[in-house]
Amino acid sequence: MNNKIESITSNPKSAYVKCKGLNIWNGTPTTENRWVDVSDVFKELWSDLSSDCQDYVMSLDQYKNMDFDTMLKKYDDETYAWIKKTDAWNLKGFGLSYSK
Repeated sequence: MNNKIESITSNPKSAYVKCKGLNIWNGTPTTENRWVDVSDVFKELWSDLSSDCQDYVMSLDQYKNMDFDTMLKKYDDETYAWIKKTDAWNLKGFGLSYSK
């Protein structure tokens, strides 16, 4: 068990994120801190990210004080720049992996 925890915490593709949720039974908002695989951040467009990864992006220093529309545009612009530079969509379409 300790080895598994150590491997998660030392993995650069994992981040400890405050994730937001909603209790469907009573409608109250919830928050939970958990380890999230953030390897798709800046490799996938905002709409393709999991909600946990979206929470991670919104907590980054470069984005956390922006209004949502500005943050979304900046995030997608940075991701598009990386995709164009690496031609990631073509690689992904052929089942090949890519790295940032």
